[in-house]
Amino acid sequence: MWREDFCAGGAERVRVFGDNDKLSALVMTHIDADLLVLLSDVDGLYTDDPQSENAALISELDSLDDNIRGYARGGNGRGRGGMETKLEAVRIANEDGRPAIIANGRTPGVLDSILAGKPVGTLFFPRKSR
Repeated sequence: MWREDFCAGGAERVRVFGDNDKLSALVMTHIDADLLVLLSDVDGLYTDDPQSENAALISELDSLDDNIRGYARGGNGRGRGGMETKLEAVRIANEDGRPAIIANGRTPGVLDSILAGKPVGTLFFPRKSR
């Protein structure tokens, strides 16, 4: 789901969705979606800056705590969010009992791989199920 600085509301109250990641997570909680897919320019959540030689891709997580959030660094300068907003979207999906995945949108066939259940990106399992 894409949006371009969408604002709605009357003169007294305006609600602004600051990023596509959070907006897509909010939408998925109101429809019968089974999985939130967040595409990025990196392969998923890393333990450090993905360009660092010490960085390791985290393939699966079953909790999203402050330690995990600490792996997220500022945005890449091209968008409004970065990994921090993706983790906020993951939190929204997981709290609603739905899994989420962060994967590289530049990888050919990434959506086919995700839908086939192949190990791609970082998969976040919710603590509770729907």
